[in-house]
Amino acid sequence: MVTTILLIRHGQTEWNRVERFRGRADVPLNDNGMRQAKATGRRIVEFCRPVALYSSPLLRALSTAEAIGGFAGLTVQIHPNLTDIDYGAWQGLTPDEARIRWPETVDLWFKSPQLAHLPGGESFGDW
Repeated sequence: MVTTILLIRHGQTEWNRVERFRGRADVPLNDNGMRQAKATGRRIVEFCRPVALYSSPLLRALSTAEAIGGFAGLTVQIHPNLTDIDYGAWQGLTPDEARIRWPETVDLWFKSPQLAHLPGGESFGDW
């Protein structure tokens, strides 16, 4: 038997529409994001029958997963370890806004994120 794992990114929020560091901010899906989540759910059940559905507890991810679960007939299981990285002082800022205060760190984040230490937040090495 083959197990297939689908990783689905949440639908659009206002913060990722304008590219703000979201991290653990509980930003909800916007109208377009809800349409994307429903379209994803419809598409998934066209080619497979999922047997389990896991989500971050963050509203944007949970709303996306619940929309998919509605089409797949599944209840979402929340898993706290699926929560986004803690962006610390960058949370809510655009990359340009963060670059004003931390130019080297922002540049490193976009070139080699595994090496960046976010001010007041996490690094991938923390995981």
